[in-house]
Amino acid sequence: MIRKSLAKCSLWLCCCLAVGWVHPVQAENIEVDEEEAREQQEIEAMFADEFQEEDVYRTQEMLISATGSLKPLRLAPSVASIITAEEIKIMGAATLDEILETVPGLHVAPSGLNIFSSIWSIRGIRTSINPQVLLLINSIPVTNSASGDRLKCFQMPVAMISRVEVIRGPGSAVHGADAFAGTINVITRDGHEVNGTEAGLRYGSFDTTDAWFLHGGTYGGWNLATGIESRKSQGDDERIISQDSLGSGPPSQAPGELDTGYDIVNVNLGLNREDRWIGHFNGYWSNDNAMGPGGAQVLTDGNVSDSRQLLLDLTYNNDDWIKNWNLSLQTSYLYQKVDNYFQFFPPTVLNMRAQPVVTSKAGGLELSAFYNGLTDHKVRLAAGIKFFDVDTDEYKNFGPGVALLGGTQFGSLLNISDTPYIFMRDQNRRLWFFSCQDEWHISKGWELTAGVRYDEYDDFGSTINPRLALVWEVRYDLTAKLMYGSAFRAPSFTEQYIQNNPMITGNSNLDPETIDTYELAFTWEPTADLQIMPSFFYYEIEDMIEYSETSPFAAGNYKNINGSGFELEFRWHPQNSLEIKGNLAYQRSRDKDSHEIIADTPEWQFYTDATWSFAPDWSLTGQYFWIADRHRAYGDVRSDIADYDLVNLTLRRKNIGNHFEFAFSVRNLFNEDVREPSPYDPDAPDGGYMPNDYPMESRAIWAEVRVHF
Repeated sequence: MIRKSLAKCSLWLCCCLAVGWVHPVQAENIEVDEEEAREQQEIEAMFADEFQEEDVYRTQEMLISATGSLKPLRLAPSVASIITAEEIKIMGAATLDEILETVPGLHVAPSGLNIFSSIWSIRGIRTSINPQVLLLINSIPVTNSASGDRLKCFQMPVAMISRVEVIRGPGSAVHGADAFAGTINVITRDGHEVNGTEAGLRYGSFDTTDAWFLHGGTYGGWNLATGIESRKSQGDDERIISQDSLGSGPPSQAPGELDTGYDIVNVNLGLNREDRWIGHFNGYWSNDNAMGPGGAQVLTDGNVSDSRQLLLDLTYNNDDWIKNWNLSLQTSYLYQKVDNYFQFFPPTVLNMRAQPVVTSKAGGLELSAFYNGLTDHKVRLAAGIKFFDVDTDEYKNFGPGVALLGGTQFGSLLNISDTPYIFMRDQNRRLWFFSCQDEWHISKGWELTAGVRYDEYDDFGSTINPRLALVWEVRYDLTAKLMYGSAFRAPSFTEQYIQNNPMITGNSNLDPETIDTYELAFTWEPTADLQIMPSFFYYEIEDMIEYSETSPFAAGNYKNINGSGFELEFRWHPQNSLEIKGNLAYQRSRDKDSHEIIADTPEWQFYTDATWSFAPDWSLTGQYFWIADRHRAYGDVRSDIADYDLVNLTLRRKNIGNHFEFAFSVRNLFNEDVREPSPYDPDAPDGGYMPNDYPMESRAIWAEVRVHF
């Protein structure tokens, strides 16, 4: 399988290179050739005027903000990737999940124990609920106060995304305790980027429709950007489950279709006045979102998740109030409500139903300050407070208390809110924090970033998380980084206190998770058209929280893990009309006590894409993904999860009549049978209640039109 996949990839890359070298001159008109000649003359003139070659190398550097201060990516004190709005559009990505799958060492898969919400595993760090990855929107944490992860079944559309910054490795010294395995910061577009009005419509397979309307500009000194996006789908009816926890054939509905339909709306508003006042509003609604295998690994109708999210933030910046100080005051508020309806089994088998409702609120206030009064130092101080509140309600027709409260087992739903029989009582948590970071310019080409953050929880006590990063510009085309970071994650309320649940149960005696990570990274640009970025890592995790392998799944500090590996990114412009980029990632993580390999996460990942601008305003982009060596849990009798590779193609035509743009895309071109692992359960006769795992989407085709004026 590996040789076959590599052969496919090699053939595809060779075709890309051949196309790029053979046709660029034919594809471009004389005006383009004359423009290239003028650009070459300008570059030669620059060098003739004693400019340095490094001035050409640095003309299009990408900046990253998720590290605590705005920095060029090559100098950031972390291993990071940036995906821009233009790259997102060219590759044909329609959701944040599709963007993240292109990041080195990051794999996206559905969670069978978390109502088919996405798992973002980074460097092999994977659990069923996935609270170890921190999501930020415009640098504001978007963490569900109840479960510690994101909003259930969260799918973020991409029309309003300006860029996505992904940091692999701990970020607790800047962002707090939840930045454990990595940090994903989604920056939305401002008024200058939208620059007018844009509307778009995409329609394709599985009756999937995307529509968006954006507007941006400057009004009365305010930079305004607003957008509304709608995305809905019936789901792929070819995702067939051959066997579930009831077996195959009556009374089971297997073999049958995995329900994956959804209907989401995303609203954004951004305001900026001279970078002094900055505010954002994000509203997200998900209606009738199917839960895949539901709550009991059974095919049945009626499993639905409805969710709401409102995120508001306001920042005031002042750099002239106190000499040498840039002060910033930021406040934020996050409201999330998740209303799930579970039909655990087909009603003809057992009319077992529940409707838990969770309302989460989080927010806080942070004061930060940059001090620039010291030569060769840039000091950042920050302090703040945060709160997390969870309110719960529940309706169900089974379990303890139903008969005592006047209900009937498996009859009508009964309101058990505010009783001892609810799945979790209301919870709250408070913390305050202080952080300090110094960016010390030691000498020419050398910079040391040292930071530490102190968090004080009212229910878990205190934690201190440091980080160190030494960045050395060896020369204008080579940068080296040596880094260390630690992180901490407090158990979520669900992991501690969930009860009276047929599938999972909490543990009030949990210890926090901790991680220490060591990294070595390089950025090498042997030519102005080629960039190579290798990185190496090693980490140790203590007290990893996961749910047990037997039902009901109980939370516990079951694992101590160490992991190591490498990632290799590259970007190459062999011709003006051709760009090739990609990455190769390898990791191996083991349980430190049993020495067993951590299950379900890929050891090998390879991704590459090539964009060929074969004519003015025309481009063709091909993507290739290879996922390999995913192991089963110890004791699981099933064979290892099959490797897979898939190819996407996107054709795009810009500037039609100066206003219109058209695109056509094929996803999973060769209709590969892609599978993601279902949970291991030793009580299941075949090692899992869905032994053949979860089938992913088959071949899909869509067409898009957008207009900008």
